[in-house]
Amino acid sequence: MKLKSPTPLPTLQKGQLWKTKTGNVEIMHMGKLLAHYRMFAEGQKRVFVQMDRVRLIQDYLMAHGGILVKNDRLAEV
Repeated sequence: MKLKSPTPLPTLQKGQLWKTKTGNVEIMHMGKLLAHYRMFAEGQKRVFVQMDRVRLIQDYLMAHGGILVKNDRLAEV
């Protein structure tokens, strides 16, 4: 029986902006096991920074069709 090769998980880095079906995810800070990130929809005024396991964020991006887009907020700074 031939096994399917698993699709590689997206590599996360500080400052990345991922667009998903439900909104956007911006990576604020990366550690070895944990990451700070913001989840927000277009036009949302206040967004809280959350912290979770890197693997959980990667799984979320895979499940919701995350696409890496250019982060214009980094260019302003």
